[in-house]
Amino acid sequence: MKAYTIKGTPDRKEILEILRESKDGYQVKITRDRSGWMEERKEFMPKELFDTCIRTEYLKEVTGSL
Repeated sequence: MKAYTIKGTPDRKEILEILRESKDGYQVKITRDRSGWMEERKEFMPKELFDTCIRTEYLKEVTGSL
């Protein structure tokens, strides 16, 4: 399972994990750490949106462990 950091507020850690891939896009889990308060949600992300986020560096692949 690949994981990506989400560009956003510097004092907040946000991670997107790919759970499943289909021909139309990805089932993802987004985890946000807001000063110790964890929020998780699962949603569908179309491939076109995912590719745009990678190209613009809004998402950057995590290398190593989270």
